Amino acid sequence: VSTMVMLPLLLLLSSSSSSAWAFSVAPRRSPAAISSGDSRLFPVVAKEPSQLFSFDPFKKSYPSHRNNPSYSTTWEKNKSALQLSGSISNESSTIITTPPTRIQEALAGLTVAFSLLSKAIACSAIVGVNPLVGLWSSVIMGITAPLIGSRAGVISGTAAVVIVPLSALTVTHGVEYMPLCIILSAILQGLFGVFNLAKTADLVSEEVLSGFLNGLGFILLFSQAKVFKAAKAAGALVPAVGMASLCFSIVQLLPLVTKAVPSSLVGLVVATGLGMMLKLPLATLESTAPAGTFSGGLSSLPSLIDFGQLRSMATSSSAVKLVMPAAISIMIIALVETLLAGKVVDDMTGKTDDSDYDVPKRSVLAMSTGNLVSAFLGGFGGCGLIPQTVLNLKSGGGGPFSSISYALAMASFVLFFAPLVGRISEAALAGIMITVAYDTVAWSSSFKSIKAVMGKGGDDTRVQRLIDFFALGLSSYICYFGNLAVGIIGGVVAQRGLHSIFNRFSKD
Repeated sequence: VSTMVMLPLLLLLSSSSSSAWAFSVAPRRSPAAISSGDSRLFPVVAKEPSQLFSFDPFKKSYPSHRNNPSYSTTWEKNKSALQLSGSISNESSTIITTPPTRIQEALAGLTVAFSLLSKAIACSAIVGVNPLVGLWSSVIMGITAPLIGSRAGVISGTAAVVIVPLSALTVTHGVEYMPLCIILSAILQGLFGVFNLAKTADLVSEEVLSGFLNGLGFILLFSQAKVFKAAKAAGALVPAVGMASLCFSIVQLLPLVTKAVPSSLVGLVVATGLGMMLKLPLATLESTAPAGTFSGGLSSLPSLIDFGQLRSMATSSSAVKLVMPAAISIMIIALVETLLAGKVVDDMTGKTDDSDYDVPKRSVLAMSTGNLVSAFLGGFGGCGLIPQTVLNLKSGGGGPFSSISYALAMASFVLFFAPLVGRISEAALAGIMITVAYDTVAWSSSFKSIKAVMGKGGDDTRVQRLIDFFALGLSSYICYFGNLAVGIIGGVVAQRGLHSIFNRFSKD
């Protein structure tokens, strides 16, 4: 109810939004390019795609080269837009201009598939469904996005940010409500695309986005408690903690040595393999799944949902009211990350789509279609994935074929390598998700906001900093203890409203 009340306020505020509140990316030019009049821009390249949420912002900003006014924003006030894309480095700010070949795109897609394998399975465990559901959801999103016309280079698939509000529904009320929730969310996403409302996401400020990340990170962290509770009941708490810690350490430390292979995949393989060698009594995906889940072959293909049950739920007002808050949360979160992923591609390639059809709208419609198809096949869909998009571009991808290649590779994991996937230990997966949770929390932005409040400055500046800090704390609290979408909308409304009141009285 609170979401439905606050959403119109957010749309109303969008009419007076300024570039200082948008999170769009404004790339920078090199000094040589500025002095020579060269119009080529040198945008952001994530330094460590495996580190999901750390960042090092540029200190300067320059006018955008885009013709689209929505891109004309300032780095210094909107730098949290790329917190989701990985570490940003001045030294690595290079532009990707060489068109990828089909072989390069195929290899890039394979690399992306390996990086997403463990996370897709872990997301399935959080929701409480068959581990293969996450894999097939990624496959469907990866195929439909380029076919419908999403931004080339963007990787779409299973996302932890979508899983959090969905798992809150399925854990409490059961997985039978999942198809209706995803379908309603997909319909809302489609409406946002048709009526071009996706631009309202530009209202999300750095502080509100950081608060959202904080709440999401701690939700992901405590969602793994059930794995260790089950291990304690089975008398295997110490081995479970040990393997999870080993996986966590590998994921965090391996990128410091090499980035040739996805650190999450290495951590998963090492922790699972060591547990098997030592014959530790750890639960595996196969041991906790229904018989035949990891047999592979055509029996692993997804099947259509029960449309009779779906129809009865869709015509039930109580069922719709039950799933609507989660559907709205998923819609807002998926929109934000998908649009950010497209802007990451623009800045890493230095170019935008020149077609007459609005690219952000097309990306939103492609995401909506993919979620609908996934829901009809029993999946939970997903959205654009910023870390995997960065990895795709840095691995030589960038065209639609890389997304299709990644989807086909994921499908082969299910059809031909399912028995190996079934041997993965749940403790190792918990280590992966703890890593994701740790990297999700906006540590840098949060401490920076605290430091800004305690720093020196005039009374006006201090009040403005206090308002920003309040917005961060409010959105963090609501996102963790309440609802992710309400946290985002409430943070935006509170921050913009308080700033408007302060500006009005300060002028008087």
